[in-house]
Amino acid sequence: MHLTVIGLNHKTAPVEIREKLSISEEQIPTALSELRATTSVSECLILSTCNRTEVYICAPSRSDNESIISWMGKFFRIAIEEFKPYLYFHTDHKVAEHLFRVSSGIDSMVIGEAQILGQVKDAYEIALDCGATGPTLNNLFQQAITVGKRARTESEIGRGAFSIGSVAVQIARSIFDDLKGRNILIIGAGKMAELTIRHLIASGVSNVTVANRTFKRAEELAGRFRGHPVSFDDLPSALEAADIVITSTGAPEPVITHSLAAKVMDARRGKPMFFIDIAVPRDIEPQVAAVDNVFVYDIDDLQFAVKAYAADRQAEIKKVEAIIAGEVKEFITRFKTSQAVPVITALREKLEGIRAQEFDKLKSKLKHLSEEDIRTIEAATRSIVNKICHQPVIQVREYAVGNDAPAKLETICELFGICPTDEQNDN
Repeated sequence: MHLTVIGLNHKTAPVEIREKLSISEEQIPTALSELRATTSVSECLILSTCNRTEVYICAPSRSDNESIISWMGKFFRIAIEEFKPYLYFHTDHKVAEHLFRVSSGIDSMVIGEAQILGQVKDAYEIALDCGATGPTLNNLFQQAITVGKRARTESEIGRGAFSIGSVAVQIARSIFDDLKGRNILIIGAGKMAELTIRHLIASGVSNVTVANRTFKRAEELAGRFRGHPVSFDDLPSALEAADIVITSTGAPEPVITHSLAAKVMDARRGKPMFFIDIAVPRDIEPQVAAVDNVFVYDIDDLQFAVKAYAADRQAEIKKVEAIIAGEVKEFITRFKTSQAVPVITALREKLEGIRAQEFDKLKSKLKHLSEEDIRTIEAATRSIVNKICHQPVIQVREYAVGNDAPAKLETICELFGICPTDEQNDN
């Protein structure tokens, strides 16, 4: 089997491209089903966050990247030439190394962020529930979750609970030196919105308004922080009263349009207004920034605010990289050993087939023996086959972890006249 990951993230693609390949949790089961139906993959998983979309593939032969890319273009309804230049590709143990960096938080925009490990878990559980994963991806993602936990317990990479939400609050503080007395409007009621509110309150904010399409969720979130819930119908008036608006919805289309922003600014008589959009896809139309006295920051603008923090994390990053290096070695050994399973299975089946066939011939000549004697003889023949298999099986496992594993495993197959599967032949 072969592993491949194809994806893009905040390092390789701007937000205007990432948002076009963003996918909600509700859509993932359909995507996985289509992917398996239209390509030759055996196992698949999709990880999609505000800063990345990645497709993990396990296939019998080297992944046909073009077929995966073609599927991505059709599913996301985007021309291939528009997103292909931003993609990265990793195979086999490099997939493990990449995923371990992701789950540990050192590949995130905000180094050590806490949310990514939960997002990796969620992506894995969705794929598992859909039956899209198998032994290879199950082992890979279970180990990735373990790596993420180790990174946070054996280093201080997560110290300070830094997150996209906290960076958004830092930008808000840079706009107004003191956030006390400022009116903050949060649009969205998900996990990111809640984290952002926590950081705002820690910064002294007391006037928080929460707007959400589902008013009940706005009420629940606002109630936990003594905030004020508003419905989307009242969004214009809530915008007029806000000094800073932070958006974090899962809406597929912008919730703040140029026309809405222009009307709000007319009502505010030009009083400056600041928008911080931490959603992907973006909640705020890019044209909103053209409205006089409106200042818009999107998630890519946050990268500048986290550089100093990343520099401060270098010592912890090295600790995490050491953890990852050890885990990758462990993965390589386990992954390569698993490649020997089809050969071992085929070898055992070949020898057992010979034993069973010969024993059937022998039984016709042993009719004078009792059933107990027949069973004793059959058990002895099975024992002989097991002992014959013992050393070859050990050798096959040792061959599997070597650099010349394909050639040696092929020799074993030729020597015993076995053909495990098309997958193993390709290996």
